Amino acid sequence: MVESPPNICSTVNAIADGRLTCRQWVEHCLERVAQNNELSAWSYLDKERALDRADALDWQRKDGSAIGKLHGTPVGIKDIIQVRGMPHGCGSSLMGEISSENATLIDALEGEGAIVLGKTETTEFAALNPAPTKNPHNLDYSPGGSSAGSAAAVAAGEVPLSVGSQTNGSVIRPASFCGVFAIKPSAGLISRTNVFEQSPTLDQMGLFASSLNDLALGLDCLSVHDSRDPHSFNLPRPKCFEGYHATAPIEPNFAVFRLPYSDRQSNDCTEGFREIVDALGKQVDILDAPPSFDQLIETHRIIHHREAFVAFDTMGFIGNEALSNCMTDLLNSGAKVPESQYQEALEIKVSLDAFFNNFFEDFDVILSPSAAGEAPQLSDGNTGDPIFCTIWTLAGIPTLNLPLLKGSKGLPIGMQMIGRKNDDARLFRTARWFMKNLFEEDNI
Repeated sequence: MVESPPNICSTVNAIADGRLTCRQWVEHCLERVAQNNELSAWSYLDKERALDRADALDWQRKDGSAIGKLHGTPVGIKDIIQVRGMPHGCGSSLMGEISSENATLIDALEGEGAIVLGKTETTEFAALNPAPTKNPHNLDYSPGGSSAGSAAAVAAGEVPLSVGSQTNGSVIRPASFCGVFAIKPSAGLISRTNVFEQSPTLDQMGLFASSLNDLALGLDCLSVHDSRDPHSFNLPRPKCFEGYHATAPIEPNFAVFRLPYSDRQSNDCTEGFREIVDALGKQVDILDAPPSFDQLIETHRIIHHREAFVAFDTMGFIGNEALSNCMTDLLNSGAKVPESQYQEALEIKVSLDAFFNNFFEDFDVILSPSAAGEAPQLSDGNTGDPIFCTIWTLAGIPTLNLPLLKGSKGLPIGMQMIGRKNDDARLFRTARWFMKNLFEEDNI
């Protein structure tokens, strides 16, 4: 079921040269979706809309008009993101109205010629209750959450690019489980306007692709300032595609923290990660985590649960019987967080920003497992442990998933590469050096 879709850049060039049409690309992706019906990666498909847009883009090319960077590229959109004319489901029976507006990120994608195939499955309100999606590597296993459909659709070759979101580990963890490249970029790089808001402090957007090259290209297309999003910054954006193709002036240096939750790793995850660290030799420093890291997981929980309670209270959903037990438990937890504790947690987050700004003066990236190990079985009733993403999400710093390892069951295990905030281009440059020098893979 797993398949690598065509490289975006080469396919867009083929369309520009007249060797391929946008309609052919869309038809290929729709055929893959039909073949993988039991994967359940999609909550809504609009075939007619996608084919009509493909035809319009083909006519544009024949007319000699401008070709976008994503001209004809089929994409999947996590179903917490509004797309005009499509249902806004958020993985819950409480939602589902047809959207009258696009999210800002949809306008950015379509402005570069992308074609939205539809909405990908998500967990209930992008939280804990599993989505119906299965893991493309083995249908008995979880694809992760909450961006389950977005990760699985790319892994199965149904689209070359998809959009997700992360409040804790909802981009990097499913990318690890499904074996695809993914980035949760610096907070504020991708707009969240007209995206379902669970935690305004922590919610961040992300991307999935089958290569780092496509990931960098897609991120550049999405990286636009939006004054309606309080996280969005009105400054020049990092040029990630350019950064990916740049040559590192010197060999990068890496850091690995001894983290307080490392004992949650599976043996195969630990052994595979150790082999990577050993291969880097003197270029990696093993560091004790600062004592303050012990409280960061709880800091994230306080902010997340408190802000989720406020959001659901505002919508009038508190106590609604349609909510799952795990969603209700999360909201009940948030209701018990006192204002003073919440404010203290926000202050800790600010101090964390200062810590990492100083830390990355000495290191290019931090390395960490993306998840504790392989995906859990669907019968376990959960989407896996997000703790290996929590600190980096709290800090709002960019993180990449590199699908490098396999566990004892033959399922993927990702390695996480973490960079300095708003220096996403350097993160891509370092990732390419890493893949080329350690794995002899280039232009992936």
